[in-house]
Amino acid sequence: MRTLPPTYLGKDQHNSSNSHPKHILAFPPHLLLSLALLRLFYSQTLLFPLVSCDYFHLLPRNLIQMSSDSYDVVIVGGGTAGLVLANRLSEDPNLKIMVLESGEDRSGDPNTLTPGAWPLLPNSPADWTFRTVPQTNLQRQITVPQGKALGGSSAINSFLFTPTSKATVEGWRNLGNEGWEYAAYEKALKKSFTIHKPLGAVEGTGPLQLTLAAPESLWEKAWIDGLESVGFSRTDPFSGHPGGPIIAPETIDPKTKQRSYAVNAYLDPVRSRPNLEIRTETTVTRVLLERPSPAGDAVAKGVQFVSKGGVSQTIEVRKEVIISAGTINSPRLLELSGIGGADLLQRLGINVVVDNPHVGENLQNHVYTGLVFEARDDVETTDAFFRQEPGAVAAAMQDYSTKGTGPLSTSNMITMAQLPLPEFHSEDGRLELDQLLGALTGASRSPPTTPAFAAAHESFIRSILTDPSEAVTNYVFGSAFAPFDSPSPTYRAPGKHVSVAIELSHPLSRGSVHVTSAAPENTRTNEGLTIDPRYLSHPLDLEVLARQVRFTEDVISRAEPLTRYLKPYTKRFTDLEVTKDYVRRTADGAHHYTGTCSMMPRDMGGVVDSRLRVYGCPNLRVCDASIVPLEPTANPQAVIYGVAELAASLIKEDIL
Repeated sequence: MRTLPPTYLGKDQHNSSNSHPKHILAFPPHLLLSLALLRLFYSQTLLFPLVSCDYFHLLPRNLIQMSSDSYDVVIVGGGTAGLVLANRLSEDPNLKIMVLESGEDRSGDPNTLTPGAWPLLPNSPADWTFRTVPQTNLQRQITVPQGKALGGSSAINSFLFTPTSKATVEGWRNLGNEGWEYAAYEKALKKSFTIHKPLGAVEGTGPLQLTLAAPESLWEKAWIDGLESVGFSRTDPFSGHPGGPIIAPETIDPKTKQRSYAVNAYLDPVRSRPNLEIRTETTVTRVLLERPSPAGDAVAKGVQFVSKGGVSQTIEVRKEVIISAGTINSPRLLELSGIGGADLLQRLGINVVVDNPHVGENLQNHVYTGLVFEARDDVETTDAFFRQEPGAVAAAMQDYSTKGTGPLSTSNMITMAQLPLPEFHSEDGRLELDQLLGALTGASRSPPTTPAFAAAHESFIRSILTDPSEAVTNYVFGSAFAPFDSPSPTYRAPGKHVSVAIELSHPLSRGSVHVTSAAPENTRTNEGLTIDPRYLSHPLDLEVLARQVRFTEDVISRAEPLTRYLKPYTKRFTDLEVTKDYVRRTADGAHHYTGTCSMMPRDMGGVVDSRLRVYGCPNLRVCDASIVPLEPTANPQAVIYGVAELAASLIKEDIL
């Protein structure tokens, strides 16, 4: 089993040209398995103007420098989607493209590039470090990592490349999104990557380099063989039909042993294009909107931004502004620009250009918990490595520095599975599910959610839960202790263990992101907004996740190729109410936020249409995870590359 890396990497020795890069390493005593495993899932009304305004006349001219430059397309956010768009749109030399990114270019930072260093990037200068409001059902706040660097979250995530299911993408289309059938998404996704498989096989010609390893360790083989022994065959993660154990692909270039991400895959090969300009440490504070007539749509005329030196400037746009600032910052920028719920905007003194209360709503994220089992004393685990015992640490350093292998060469989370929940597949199970949905209907609906979307969302979830071929749970397996139910998140148990993280793939709980201040200086920080995922607010999420925990314990107990390496244990979760209490106490949020600028019809609750144009302002688009209306099955990185590639083709059709 590849392990989770507890190592800090020095920045003063790095040579990206070496196939096996060497680094200076130091091992602080506080970096634990918990740091890595608890971050392991790194991942409608009619629109009408209340105020007709020209934002250019509202700007304080004495504080703003008016740029003489203009661009055909301005992309706000040089993250995963933004750099895909920059690459593809700048292929036309007649289009002049500008990308504005709040964070730094950290493409030379060893901590960014070295796979084993990824747990160090959240809560670093490369992260916005947002936090939720206190979550009622989890009784605490949750940290929300979002990449604040060129490359966005592709620069800080955990490398897992897990394309979502065909059913999920078809679910997007069935909301009314023409052109988003699975075949179109799959074609766009394949355009993004080249995959390096075992025995030297290479498929694809895309910019992003993926590594797909073969099962190598005792635990990797035991996990796959164990699940196969209870009826879940190994599946192809690219098939569109997840339903068994997998070794997950990683965004790691096998030639350099380094992170392959939006910067070195999509941007670096085209940085020299004369029609493409990138500005980092530059934060857009609002989109400049005009409304030519009171009854007409708004028009994006440019953007206002603040550079590193604190000077506010504007840039004019000839064709389009594309917001690719991420699930948290994209709705924030729309609201600060005057597109959002009129009541909120007026209360904050923001001029209302487009009244759409669904901006910032439909925030979705996976919630997860996990189980730990004791391993036999005579088998190897990685507990010693995570306890930073000198011998284990020295061996890991030696492997990486001499061979480019070991726990520092990987994300350490590739042993996974996406499984159905058989409990709801029988006639009695379907009846129980219908009774649960009937009893819970309307119990947790967020006020702005339309009845049409609530019904569509519940119908989609029911179809997934009752289909034996569809995955409802994402699992990550590790050969070490994880403090899911420990007295402290820093606790490390003695002995040897394996841990299984259990993630609810299709949550019904929906939250929100909204600004709390109109102050433009907040846009450079994590202040001035409220993030409320409302975890477990839909009671069905607790019902399903508790059943997943119970099912996991039962499967592990029957998977002989796995249990042969475990010590005897007594089942803890035969009683559903006991299991629910465990979930409430131990559940946490993954880092897979989507939905706050959802792509769906306006009267259903959409913010953008199927071509990602903002309702009420057709030359303003959003392209990032925020447009995804139904949560993907697992880590969303692959989904965002696919979405951006498809969006690039749509935008080219519209503006060229």
